[in-house]
Order: sequence, then C-alpha cells, then structure tokens
Amino acid sequence: MMCFYDKDLICICDLERFSNCFSFNHTMNYDCQGHNYCENDGQCFQNNETCPTKSTCVCQDCYYGAKCQFSTKGFIFSLDPILGYHIKPKISINEQPLIIKISIVFSTIIFIFGCTNGLLSVIIFRREKPREVGSGYYLLVSSITSICMFIMLIIKFWQLILSQMFLTTNRSFLNFSCVSLDFLLKVFLASSEWLNACVAIERMMSVIVGTRFNKQKSRKLAKSIVSSVFIVTIITQIHDPIHRQLIDDIDEDERRIWCLTKYSYSSQIYNSFINLFHFLVPLSINLVTTLIMIKKIARRRLNIYPQQSYQDHFQRQIYRHQHLLYAPCMLILLSLPRFIISFSKRCMKSAHEPWIFLIGYFVSFIPSMMTFVVFVLPSKNYKNELRSFYEQTFRRFRRNP
Repeated sequence: MMCFYDKDLICICDLERFSNCFSFNHTMNYDCQGHNYCENDGQCFQNNETCPTKSTCVCQDCYYGAKCQFSTKGFIFSLDPILGYHIKPKISINEQPLIIKISIVFSTIIFIFGCTNGLLSVIIFRREKPREVGSGYYLLVSSITSICMFIMLIIKFWQLILSQMFLTTNRSFLNFSCVSLDFLLKVFLASSEWLNACVAIERMMSVIVGTRFNKQKSRKLAKSIVSSVFIVTIITQIHDPIHRQLIDDIDEDERRIWCLTKYSYSSQIYNSFINLFHFLVPLSINLVTTLIMIKKIARRRLNIYPQQSYQDHFQRQIYRHQHLLYAPCMLILLSLPRFIISFSKRCMKSAHEPWIFLIGYFVSFIPSMMTFVVFVLPSKNYKNELRSFYEQTFRRFRRNP
C-alpha cells in the first residue's frame, strides 16, 4: 500500500517499505477554517491549524488549476489541458516526462505523414483528368486543407511546449497564437471532413443518375460548395476565438500560462452541439451514401437480370464497386475511435491522467492524413494519373540533365 490510515494516524510508505506516520484529524472540514478560496467545490488544506503559512486546493473530478478554477468539461480534444501540467518549466526537452517525449514523436510522425499524404494527393488532383468531375475539386481542396492543418498542428504543439517551458515569453505572440491556432485547427479539421462527405454525395449521385450525370455542372457546383463549406465552418466556429484568452496561473510555486476558453452555460451548449454537428453529420453522410450506392446498383442489376436474387446482385456489386466503397468505409472506421472517446469520457477527471485523451486528440487527425491511402490507392484511374506524373517527371529530368 502507498498509504493507509486508522482512527489516529495516516501513514505514507516509501520505496523501501518504511512508513512515515502523522496525526490524522477525522473532523477536518477542508475549508481552511472558513477561508476557502478554492472554486468549484475544491477542498482547501492548510499546513498548520493554528498558524498556517500555506494553503492548497484539492480539486474535484474534471477541475484543475491553483484554485480549481479551470475545467476539462467540453474540452476533451484541446491540447492545453491534456499536456499542460506535464510540461516542466525551465528544464530541457531531454529531462521532460515520458509523455512529452512520446507526444513529440507522435506529433512529428503525424506531421510528416500528413504533409506527405497531402502533397501526393495534390499532385494527383491538380491534374486535369481527375478534375473532370466535382469530386476532383473537393479532394484537391481537402488535400491542401490537410497540409495547412498539419502545419498548424505542429506549430500549436511546439508553441504549447515552449510557452510552458518559458522559452517563449512574448505576450503578443502568445495571445495571437492562443486566439488563432486552435480556431484554425477546428476550421481545417471540420472543413476536411465536410469535403470528404461532399465526395461521397457526388459519387452517390453519379450512381443514381448514371449516364445522365453532367460533369460540367458537377465542376461548377463543386467550386461554389467548396467556398460555402469554408464560410459556414468559419461562422459556426467563430465563437471559439471570441471566448479564448491567455490566463496566468501559479500552482505550487510554478507559474503557468494557459490558453483556455471561458464559456457561459448557453455558449457551452452551443459549442458542444457544433462540435457534434461537424463530426456526426459528415460521418452519417459517408455511411448513408455508401448503403444507397450499393442498394441502387443492386436494384438496377436486378431489373436487368431478374432470374438472379437481389442478394446475389447485392454481393456482386459490393465486389465490383469496392473501390468506391473503400473510401467512405475507411473514413467511418477511422472516425469511430474519436466517436467512442467523445461519448465514453465526458471530461478528463484529472490533469494527471491524459493518455486516453491524448490518443483521442491525435486520432482525430487520422482521417485527414489518409486522403491518398483512402481515395487514390483503391482507384485505378488515380493510380494511372500518378504513374503518368512520375513518367513525365522522369522524362523531363532526362531531357534536362
């Protein structure tokens, strides 16, 4: 046991299994003798009952800070409360806790893989043939958006580390970073998910309409929809920078700078609704359009070959059009971990237990870093375009040694 108590004493055990025991007052009221400065029902303790020189707060679940004034409710996927307490001020990276070193490795891998995926996708979708239909425009903009998002992510990550280590102290820069970086990450992430949903909708429409599908109209519609997606996403997320601010906090003689949002009750409800809306609706669109495509194709084949059962047609069309179904199915599977964590954990109960929330934070970026894997690799046409690009580039280098 690390600690135990009885009616008179409380004892703490060390690594050598020796116990250090102290008098234990069961009648303590935890309110610093009526001068409790702790917020959100935090318990206040003093180092001496008769002549106290120091007091400290023990926070309830989901609250943290020197006065328990900060909450993790509603901010499950915000990097500041997840990692902030684990970054030790004024010591080198090599001496930081293991979770910080692991986070550095993961954020670097995500940045490299995400930018590589985005660049390869941009190479494909900036060519004319993939942009004969609107889905090419959606995927081109989605790829550019993902590159911007991963650049913002790595900047946000290192800005948090450097500010908590007090290597970056410029107040104007910290204020600008606080207001802008999380807002841009939210906008880029939501826009990327909506653009992928737009691809699913267009592919469904091409299956339903068949030979009557108008490619030119599809391209024009895509350009206006892309602009609308960004405008709507920015408007619905504009409350975040308005409520975000830089806050100084002194906890156990350690000064920390937090970049946090302070919402009213109604603003908190709106924020939760918007985050769920931008996550669940694109996810649902991918799921529904996938089922509609399969059923529509199978129904059409049943009308042509009525001697075969609907189930046979259904299975055959799944196999035949698996390249179209691969993308939405993969996006659904990649989004499920974030969905499960969001609803299984309403708040981070302790600032010192961040692992599941850190995993959830990084997992939320995985769908955006898989555009090349999900959309390009399963498609023969897109792979042919990539092969054509490599051949043209190789010939150009041979002509210009």
